[in-house]
Amino acid sequence: MNLAARLLLLVPLVSLVAATLVLIPVPTPVLGPAVGGSLAPAAHAWPVDPHDQRWTPTPESPTAEGYAVPVRRRVTYSVTTRGGISTPLAVFRRQAQETYDDPRGWRTAGVQFRRVPRGGSFTLVLAAANVVESFSSGCSAQWSCRVGRFVIINQERWKHASPAWNAARGSLRDYRHMVVNHETGHWLGRGHASCPAGGGRAPVMMQQSKGTGGCRLNPWPLGWEAAAVRGR
Repeated sequence: MNLAARLLLLVPLVSLVAATLVLIPVPTPVLGPAVGGSLAPAAHAWPVDPHDQRWTPTPESPTAEGYAVPVRRRVTYSVTTRGGISTPLAVFRRQAQETYDDPRGWRTAGVQFRRVPRGGSFTLVLAAANVVESFSSGCSAQWSCRVGRFVIINQERWKHASPAWNAARGSLRDYRHMVVNHETGHWLGRGHASCPAGGGRAPVMMQQSKGTGGCRLNPWPLGWEAAAVRGR
């Protein structure tokens, strides 16, 4: 058989392969909101039990809508420790930054937080319980505290939350969000708040470690708390 005849026999086979390729569907990527001028892959939607009041989404993929408030203030902070620390510092750094980056946090007040190796606008301190009082006589070995530029997180509270929080079946991760937001809120100029009449979500500046007074546990600033910081 000569070459020309062989080529003629291949024509039907090539046509069949081409037709098969045309019929194979090509998946189209699902794109989420535009981030930084480009479309980002949509975040995975995890199922949520609406009856589980302890659940809160993680900030691994904040949406562009969550950052609708433009950055009005950029602050830097450094992380350090005081006393005997058994908590992995890398986990503390990462989870604190997740709290600061979450669009439900003080980011919704237009504040952007960036960690720096040293110095910065304030210092986030992971402190052993027995040294918290060394920052000020107004601090307690039982609770976290804020003194001047120091936002102090009590290691015992970071590791175990508080009796009142646990009794209300709050999650440890939400407690960590709350305590970082609460003490940083003091640094941003906010004082303590109380449960409003009628209940609802507790203000993040309420001392939820001690109880919520009829409100629901809440690790994030309420709208009016964020608005107060935006207006400063």
